[in-house]
Amino acid sequence: MRKPLTVGLAALVLGTALGQKVQITFWHSMGGVLGEATEALVKEFNASQSRYEVKSQYVGSYDDGINKLLAALRAGRGYPHVIQVYDIGARIMADSGAVVPLEDLARQKGFNLDSFVPQTRSYYTVEGKLYGLAFNSSNPLLYFNMAAFQEAGLAFKPTWSLKDLEEAARKLTKKDASGKTVRYGLSIPIDSWFVEQFSYNSGQYFCNNENGRKARATAVTFDNEAAVAFLDTYARLVREGVAANTGRNWSDSQSLFSQGQAAIASYSTASLTGVLRQVGGRFPLRTAFFPYLKERNGVAIGGAALYVLKGFPAEETEAAWAFVRFLLEPKTQAKWHIATGYFPVVKGVDGLPEVRQAHVKNPNLTTAIQQLSTSKVNNISAGCLMGSFPEIRQYVAAAWEEVLRGRPAREALAEAKAKADQALARYNASVGR
Repeated sequence: MRKPLTVGLAALVLGTALGQKVQITFWHSMGGVLGEATEALVKEFNASQSRYEVKSQYVGSYDDGINKLLAALRAGRGYPHVIQVYDIGARIMADSGAVVPLEDLARQKGFNLDSFVPQTRSYYTVEGKLYGLAFNSSNPLLYFNMAAFQEAGLAFKPTWSLKDLEEAARKLTKKDASGKTVRYGLSIPIDSWFVEQFSYNSGQYFCNNENGRKARATAVTFDNEAAVAFLDTYARLVREGVAANTGRNWSDSQSLFSQGQAAIASYSTASLTGVLRQVGGRFPLRTAFFPYLKERNGVAIGGAALYVLKGFPAEETEAAWAFVRFLLEPKTQAKWHIATGYFPVVKGVDGLPEVRQAHVKNPNLTTAIQQLSTSKVNNISAGCLMGSFPEIRQYVAAAWEEVLRGRPAREALAEAKAKADQALARYNASVGR
């Protein structure tokens, strides 16, 4: 095994001497509008210097990407230099032993870690060390059809409790003479992420040991008071024709909202550009902070991070860092933020002239930044760090569906918890913990 590596290094050095670029591979899961913005950044990096070249590859969904990576790591070949992995993969990536911690690279290269927005740094810090770069960071927002608000005599406000949201949804719902709903007051896709975020924003942990931040998580806590209230309330509103049940597919909910058939919806920050395109000029759109149960704590970041993989020649790891470092430049962050709606992960970007102009043109771009900056920085808003998270999310979504079929949320979540705790125990045993 040593000889091929030695030959590879020699060829790399010779190639560099002859003026050939050091090439690295980058796997990502950004499709559609977000994919266009991602590829634009890769193209810009390649054109910005003559030493390195990034070869990007779309590898499907977040689940597809991490599964493909884990298969390549097991095979010992075919994995990329840099990969984008969703937020809930943070524990898995740290446990894999295959990652060069971003903190190590940053300190070696003199990058000031205090430049990161605190929440983006804390989420991807595992056992005291920062492993990934929060590349496309998001949080959940409420999306409002302001024409419907005006028609119903409702005023806009930035923060909403669950009770506020229910009252507004009732007033915004329209039914025809037969009692059929022609405009729902509320539409939220069935996704564990919204249950997670409602828990955090209500001051509740989603897994034990303070969201796996104080010690490794060994059990979930998603059967908390906030999650129960959220699911029971949503199911009640669906039964009454006030809220829509569009299933797990976000695009179905977004279509309903953009056509004016739902007055309030909840999606990611990253949905903003796509939703605005779908809405067109049908109605004015405004965004607000995600709701909470009794008192607002703050949401966790969502989205995904970039990880640099081990096992490559030094020059290629250097190229991977150069690419990551490029993405951390305020100017780069500004372009990414404006193009996608994802918020900047480093400080000071919102003060740049181009960002200020974009925010004046589209004030909705500021909502996620304001929501994050006013969130409490604690182990609740840091988000749950645990293994088997992708599997566990499926149990939460299934519990939501059970509640919509009439089962009390406390019962459905208790059953989901039993399955999730078993999955988490299997994962911890698999990594020897």
